[in-house]
Amino acid sequence: MRTVATLAPHLAARFAVVIGENMAEKGIANATVFAIIAEEDQAPLGEVFAGSIWKLVFASTLFETQAALWRNPPGVVICDVRLSDGHSWKDLLHEIRQMEDPPPFIVADRLANHRLWAEALNLGAYDLLAKPFEVQEVWHAVTTACRRHEHQNGVPRRPHATERPKDSGKRAVGTAW
Repeated sequence: MRTVATLAPHLAARFAVVIGENMAEKGIANATVFAIIAEEDQAPLGEVFAGSIWKLVFASTLFETQAALWRNPPGVVICDVRLSDGHSWKDLLHEIRQMEDPPPFIVADRLANHRLWAEALNLGAYDLLAKPFEVQEVWHAVTTACRRHEHQNGVPRRPHATERPKDSGKRAVGTAW
């Protein structure tokens, strides 16, 4: 399976890139991350999710994002402060809030500070990620946003791919945990 890092940047920006395996088998209702981020940040974000159960979809403009959101709503949205077409994260957040079941919205910026974090949370975003992306920070923000969203919407609690099964003291042959 190809990761975002192996694709030319212009291709990664235009096509959905599936990274991982069957989401239903892992107990995640919607393991799609929709990322509206700068082209130079797409490969690093793809590497964060490489080998995971998440499906990572990229877009670069508000129009491109609107069409995709209504066709196939994601589990989580990550959005740059500024989109390539001049719109801002606030424009996209407003669009997402119009959805019947809006997904968690995470803002990303190189100049992430307390002021932007407070503004994002006050306007309804779930979190703020600093760029360059740190694997643990992105992973934590996305998985907790997904869990919280499922919990708030009455989806039964299921184990997520980041969780290990309870330790029974016995190890099955071939397990890595």
